[in-house]
Amino acid sequence: MTGGLGYIGRRVVALLAGRGTQVVSFNRSHCGDSVPRVAFVQGDLVDIPRLVTTIQQRGVDQVIHTAAMSHPDISLEIPLTTLAANINGSAHLLEAMRLTEVRRLVNLSSECAYGNRPEPVVTEDCPLEPTTPYGMTKAAVEMLGAVYNARYGFDVTSLRITEVYGPGNRMPQVLCDLIDAAVESRPYRLERGGEHPFQFIHVEDAARAAVLASEGSNLPRPAYNITGGVQMTIREAAETIKGLIPTATFDIGPGYLDSDQQGEYDISAAQRDIGYSPEWTLEQGILDYAAWRNETPSLVGAAT
Repeated sequence: MTGGLGYIGRRVVALLAGRGTQVVSFNRSHCGDSVPRVAFVQGDLVDIPRLVTTIQQRGVDQVIHTAAMSHPDISLEIPLTTLAANINGSAHLLEAMRLTEVRRLVNLSSECAYGNRPEPVVTEDCPLEPTTPYGMTKAAVEMLGAVYNARYGFDVTSLRITEVYGPGNRMPQVLCDLIDAAVESRPYRLERGGEHPFQFIHVEDAARAAVLASEGSNLPRPAYNITGGVQMTIREAAETIKGLIPTATFDIGPGYLDSDQQGEYDISAAQRDIGYSPEWTLEQGILDYAAWRNETPSLVGAAT
């Protein structure tokens, strides 16, 4: 798999290895750890010879693709870097797979591929109209996978994952920012955005969805919605946190954030075809993340 040292990737590796699967974790960064049933390989996705050698020597028969520059807001600041990493990296990976006759790929896409979706219910048949460079790269990789499916006999399945949170997060993420403030007993103020809707998903659920998808083949749909369950606003999420951490102090203004607004996701196709349903409630996830932050005080208050 790619990005096995990343936020979701680490969980995917752990789940696969825990099931007895031999995993090859291909990463740009070096990992000196020794983990049973996991081989760490350092390399770059644009290095086709390195990819081909790794696939051949390690006996790779399918790939879970999690490696990416992965934040829509940051992509607005570094669009070319995001395009190069996500589109070029994915294209090189697909080509290395084509050259080695490996055809099965589970691609981690994103809610950002949809862009603004005013429909009350968002299904996989809704058009992809991304509004950020990051979202565009996710839509583009899905389309590239469809071309490889049609032209080269690939079996690419994409997972459109919603707002991920949980232990290990170090990227800007509104739910984690709220919990960070609560853990520190620090007042948190958001000028606007109280009505902005999200469908949060715990990182463990996101990883489990990737593993479940990897266990299937020739699935009926090219892409699946993956969420943590019920949709809620930022204000509702803040109220949930305050119910669990009473010392939390939030001042959240009305209105919406300058990011995509979407209806509630339909995940019935993922439930039917890959057996995915969220296992983590938001309350469980908040407490899990808060416990992790308490155990890692050096990270509390740092940018996530």
